[in-house]
Amino acid sequence: MELDNFDKQILEILTHEDMNLNELSERIHLSVSSVHRRIKHLIDNNILSQLKRSINYQKLGFSLHVILQVSLSKHDTDTFDKFLEELKDIPEVINAFLITGQSADFLVEVVAKNMENYSDVLLKRMGKIEHVAALHSSFVIKEYDVFNCNGLLRRV
Repeated sequence: MELDNFDKQILEILTHEDMNLNELSERIHLSVSSVHRRIKHLIDNNILSQLKRSINYQKLGFSLHVILQVSLSKHDTDTFDKFLEELKDIPEVINAFLITGQSADFLVEVVAKNMENYSDVLLKRMGKIEHVAALHSSFVIKEYDVFNCNGLLRRV
């Protein structure tokens, strides 16, 4: 799909700011209906997966943010699917990535209220999932917003 300047502006703004259609429309000097139509078109073409709000988990009392490397003992679609289904039952899990090139099979993003809560997630829930062979935690010290969509979009 070919992106024009308006599409690129919409993507750039939405990656950095939370704004409604009216604000977005004023910002790029396009009617609300045109902005809505363009966003729907970007979603329909799988360029924009969804319009989701970022949650500030710290403000909700989740003081720990962890990137968990998970290695599984079996490597097939059924095992991966079952693992992902189990993750859905752990509310502290906020994201998961199937990866390659590492000793882990998945990177799982987890938030926890404190170390006791994280220990419960790790030992009593994640560690009990069938075929989990190894778990390695990395604690996020600080998160930086370095995503530069505009530079990337210039290459499209």
